[in-house]
Amino acid sequence: MADFSELEAREGVRLSWNVWPNTKLEATKCVLPFAALVTPCKKLQDSPVVPYQPVPCRSCGAVLNPFARVDFPGKLWVCPFCYTRNQFPPHYNAISESN
Repeated sequence: MADFSELEAREGVRLSWNVWPNTKLEATKCVLPFAALVTPCKKLQDSPVVPYQPVPCRSCGAVLNPFARVDFPGKLWVCPFCYTRNQFPPHYNAISESN
């Protein structure tokens, strides 16, 4: 079994349980909630740094991420949090599905 304090220090995430239920029946029998405490500003050692500024949503401020839907012909992306359609910045004018 892993040392959970070591995992928390490395990843910045603390889970309320170390074993998740395998079935829906097991999940309904649990009396304590399943939760994760995430430290979003934790510095990670192997985290790559991109050479450009993040692209924020104009409505909620969330950042363009892999879960956002992208409309390549329209040069738009849809925020996965508030579903606002956002224009890409001008330096993204050559964006396509292949790059």
